[in-house]
Amino acid sequence: MSAEVVAPPRARRGARIGIALAFLLAFLWQVYGAVSNLVVWLGFAGVLGSGLTATAWVVLLLGIAIPVVAYAAAVVLGRTRRPLGFALVLVLALCASEALSLSQLAFFLSVVGAL
Repeated sequence: MSAEVVAPPRARRGARIGIALAFLLAFLWQVYGAVSNLVVWLGFAGVLGSGLTATAWVVLLLGIAIPVVAYAAAVVLGRTRRPLGFALVLVLALCASEALSLSQLAFFLSVVGAL
């Protein structure tokens, strides 16, 4: 019979917190990009002497919300898992968030940005 070496819960909690903070930087980078898109498009609209349409506001704010919601969902869903499982949940959330953000940006540039 092999004896499993299991880290105490406190050590695993510390590892999960470290993993969550490391991934937080990646998700914050996505939020930074979405906020910069909003600021740039507001500047373009100001130069043209008009404002953003309601659709443009919704799409640009959705770009900010996607990584925030993905990170929160990953932390909630992975909080009871071991550190490796928690990291995998966060990787999946980051990939899904990036894919959704790129789709949102492509939609904005093809439909809303062309108006």
